[in-house]
Amino acid sequence: MFETEARYFRVDRRDLVYLKFILEAYEGLAVLSTVEREEAIVRIAYPSCTAADVDLLLRALAKEIDIAEVPQPPGCAGILPAMIKG
Repeated sequence: MFETEARYFRVDRRDLVYLKFILEAYEGLAVLSTVEREEAIVRIAYPSCTAADVDLLLRALAKEIDIAEVPQPPGCAGILPAMIKG
């Protein structure tokens, strides 16, 4: 089993579909899920071994779309490990 990491971002609603499309195009790199719909906060989860690639991709996307990293929202702790363990 591999280690995973997650980062949280506030994204302009108009850019959500584009962001999801780009992440899915890099199959296996990262997974996007919505954490707070009202504030358009998403979680991007990825294997630790791809952290550098994910960071480069997110930096490039930040030049195209409105995306800002935010602290982990309350109530999100432990969700990712529970999902992986099944």
